[in-house]
Amino acid sequence: MSVNDNLEKKFGAKLAYIRKSKKLSQMKLAEKVDMNFNYIGQIERGEANVTIKTMKILADALGVEMHELFDFTF
Repeated sequence: MSVNDNLEKKFGAKLAYIRKSKKLSQMKLAEKVDMNFNYIGQIERGEANVTIKTMKILADALGVEMHELFDFTF
C-alpha cells in the first residue's frame, strides 16, 4: 500500500472533521465558498480530486491554515 492510497478519503474526512468542529453544515460551507453543497459532500467522501486552489478556498473559509487539512492525526 502506497503513502498516497486513500489520500482523497483522508483529506475529505479531515475537512468534515474541521467543518463539524466549526458547527457548519455542508450547506453553510458551500454558501461561504460559493460551491454546490453536493460537491462539498463529494470532497468529504473522497470522491472528488480537489485542486490546490479549492483547498485554499476551503481552508480560508474554515479559518485554518491549509496544512491543517493534511494533518491526519485527528
